[in-house]
Amino acid sequence: MNINFKNVVLFAAVVSILFSCKKDRGVIEEMAVPGKYENGFFIINEGWYGHGTGSVSFFDATAGTLQDSVFQKENDGKTFDPASSTVQFATIFNKNLYVVSKARGPLVVADAMTLKETGRIAGSTAYDWRAFVGLNEDLGLLSSSNGIYQVDLKTLKPGDKLPEVTGQTGDMLKAGNYVYTLSQASGAVIYNLKDLTVAKKIKGVTLGFAQTPDKKVWYTAGKFLYSSDPITLAKDSVELPFTPATTWFAWFASPMIASTKDNAVYLLKSPSFGGGKELYRYIAGDPTSVSKPFITTPDKQSFYKKNLGYNPKTNQIVTTTVQDGYGVNYAVNNIYFYDATSGALIKQMPYSGYFFPAMFVFH
Repeated sequence: MNINFKNVVLFAAVVSILFSCKKDRGVIEEMAVPGKYENGFFIINEGWYGHGTGSVSFFDATAGTLQDSVFQKENDGKTFDPASSTVQFATIFNKNLYVVSKARGPLVVADAMTLKETGRIAGSTAYDWRAFVGLNEDLGLLSSSNGIYQVDLKTLKPGDKLPEVTGQTGDMLKAGNYVYTLSQASGAVIYNLKDLTVAKKIKGVTLGFAQTPDKKVWYTAGKFLYSSDPITLAKDSVELPFTPATTWFAWFASPMIASTKDNAVYLLKSPSFGGGKELYRYIAGDPTSVSKPFITTPDKQSFYKKNLGYNPKTNQIVTTTVQDGYGVNYAVNNIYFYDATSGALIKQMPYSGYFFPAMFVFH
């Protein structure tokens, strides 16, 4: 048998390289320790107005426990001052948690894995923020009580306003070729992502926005739930068994989310100041799916603001409620975990405190 020693040497070298890469990869994998606030989700708390600022809580999925005021605990001496402001919105973008306060409060940026603050726009009488959306590594947008501002993400300096929108603006979503924004005066104002010029306006929009895996963007107007193609802006609709209210009265993020697994949209039936007891699910293409509530809160429990979230890791709908009534009832809170496909209750977790939960944030 003839043996080509050059080939043998070459084969041995390749095996050695592959083994070395495997060893190195194993070392890297061992070093990739999960972040402290990675396995779970955040609850953004508005806070008890007049008694200090809001806070961020964290549900630790590994331990099955709820930790309160995690931002303050990770950043000694730092809060969401001024005390007259209310924490109302947050989202994760480019590995950072952006926490937005209303009533002249700050925009605070923290590492989403450690909650260590990385920057902020201090609270000021010059601005009254609502929500944030990131566009790229350098640029984001902040909606406010007076239009939408561009913000430099490197310096965290507010810049120019977007054209053709004045007055109170709220929810925003980057999708496809566009940025969808919601204006109290103008309805949905859709901007071209490329140059931030106005591509389309849609009057009468009440809630928005959520995006399903088929890339469709969803919003409500009148008694209808609409889908919008983020490439062509073509739209379709389904009639709802109720008329969604706006959230402008005491602004909070639209109580509307989407699954990342199925083309399903979830939204709360709630009055303009928040609350309500019914959660609906629409499965794209099936008008009967929205004919009745998908989830109804337990007796004497109501939602507060945007108290629904979708956990992509578990395919669960997570909600929070406060007890019906006023005063001490607001300190009676519950977290509920439901199967996002069947609506079956999986777990209930009671907790106490005047948190006034505004919304969820998931990795």
